[in-house]
Amino acid sequence: MLLLVTGMAYTLWWAPVVRHHDYWVVPVDIWGAYRSAHMIGWGALGNVYGAGTGIITFPGILLLLTPLALITGALGMSESFPVSLAHPSAWLVLGPYEIVISSSALFACDALAERLGVPRGRRAALCVAEGAILFNVSVYWGHPEDALALALALYALVFAFDGRWMGAGWLFGAAVATQPLVLLMLPVMLALAGRSRAAGLLARTILPAVALLAAPLAAEFHATAHALVDQPNYPRIDHVTPWTSLAPRLGGSGTKVAVAAGPGRILAMVLAGVIGWRARRWRDRPDAVLWAMASVLALRCVTESVMVAYYAWPALAVGLVLSAHLGRSRLLSCSAVAVGVSACSDARLGAWPWWGIVSGGLVLVLFLGIAPRASRVREVVPIPLDTAGVEAVHEAPPVLVGARQ
Repeated sequence: MLLLVTGMAYTLWWAPVVRHHDYWVVPVDIWGAYRSAHMIGWGALGNVYGAGTGIITFPGILLLLTPLALITGALGMSESFPVSLAHPSAWLVLGPYEIVISSSALFACDALAERLGVPRGRRAALCVAEGAILFNVSVYWGHPEDALALALALYALVFAFDGRWMGAGWLFGAAVATQPLVLLMLPVMLALAGRSRAAGLLARTILPAVALLAAPLAAEFHATAHALVDQPNYPRIDHVTPWTSLAPRLGGSGTKVAVAAGPGRILAMVLAGVIGWRARRWRDRPDAVLWAMASVLALRCVTESVMVAYYAWPALAVGLVLSAHLGRSRLLSCSAVAVGVSACSDARLGAWPWWGIVSGGLVLVLFLGIAPRASRVREVVPIPLDTAGVEAVHEAPPVLVGARQ
């Protein structure tokens, strides 16, 4: 509720009260997705990538936006697409809706913290810190798909800790269909699942995205492949990184010069696979599993050809949960770093200072998430025999219980 109230107050009143200008501070990025949601409502799911809306993520979030798009369209409410408007009336409905969707990440982080045994008072402080950095993703940039995808992936992790692998697989599949950035977490999930459960987890991870992408690939193959494989990004609009000059150039001129983010993200997946392989040894240590999750999410920022401010958020969010698990002082230190990184990520500091602050902040969050050796307690609940027999018991990971502190 606090995020909803402060978020809408910021968008509606910041410019008139603070900047003394008569317009709303509405996130620009949300309108392309909202127009794509209209396409689905008009029966054109196959054209969401060929309609010029700039969507480069999977279409799961569009299914949630479609009913609202049909309602605001029927009511004749104005939108900031393709032309930016000072007072797009649809924002009065879309704004609260997308903030509520984004808030699912707060509940997921709290559920994971509760599963790891974090006390209620510390979980309340964690929620405040998570809400502060989620503001950047939801209110400032308008990307509820990132928050929802991470929420679904973290709930899948909770299910995995409880040994509920069928539910974990479908939840993780829904997360991938919403925003494929969570694929970086897949190697760690597979390591946690073990050989006997990996095939089922992998199938449930892939099927929802395949079902949603079938129509766009059939109707607009080249446009869809360009959006999903090349992943165009714009270094003269967003933030360059040390890898920008190495990324394939996709064309354009002026501020519309585009480079491909796809190759860097493939590299991140390869490195995530290495961390996942290492994580096979950590199945009975929830703190180590969570640290691996934060590390693979941080890889996106380390390897990205062009960075956008909210890209750092998933790793920061998971790092905060881990710090809450490790104690109050760790949570306070990690919260200060995470909020500082989120604030600096929206500033124009020059290429190298900006990249250094964001990347250095992520490294510091990961460092704060390393548990002291004395507190690494392992507690295992035996897994009962299943239809695969005794061999499955040896291959399957133990169900995790939060470490005592």
